[in-house]
Amino acid sequence: MAKPTRTSRAKQMRPRSRTLTSVHEKLLEDLVYPTEITGKRTRVQTDQKKIIKVFLDAKDSTSLEYKLDTFVAVYRRLTGKEVVFEFPAHHAE
Repeated sequence: MAKPTRTSRAKQMRPRSRTLTSVHEKLLEDLVYPTEITGKRTRVQTDQKKIIKVFLDAKDSTSLEYKLDTFVAVYRRLTGKEVVFEFPAHHAE
């Protein structure tokens, strides 16, 4: 029988909670904690630059409006991704 080497052991699937995407999503949720994320869109510009648009709960807009620039700076510093935080516009019917 052959002696098992370092590279011969079976590779396991990485759990979803340990992936980079999952970590960045949880980081975003923790960053805007008092409010909830209601939607998220990834926009790809013509020069292949990706911008993540994050829609926050509109009921917290007055208490979070002045913090949005800080959220952008912190998320960019931690993940290297460009992000824009917005509050969805509600139509009066």
